[in-house]
Amino acid sequence: MKPKPNPVHKSGNRNLYCPYYERCLDHAVESRWRYWNCCECLYKSKQEPIIGIQTVSDPNVYYELPAKIYAEVW
Repeated sequence: MKPKPNPVHKSGNRNLYCPYYERCLDHAVESRWRYWNCCECLYKSKQEPIIGIQTVSDPNVYYELPAKIYAEVW
């Protein structure tokens, strides 16, 4: 039997490396949960990154926008 996403509606730790993280996050958003955790998931301790997770070393990432887009915002 294959494990399924299993988010829990309570505050706690989440595992970004879980193969179901995105589905659990979608479920939490659709359910309008302010917080959720992975305490009952089989993958709660998985530490190997899956392909597709993009990370940056600088938390203050700067993106350049074309002048046309910037002018429309202001």
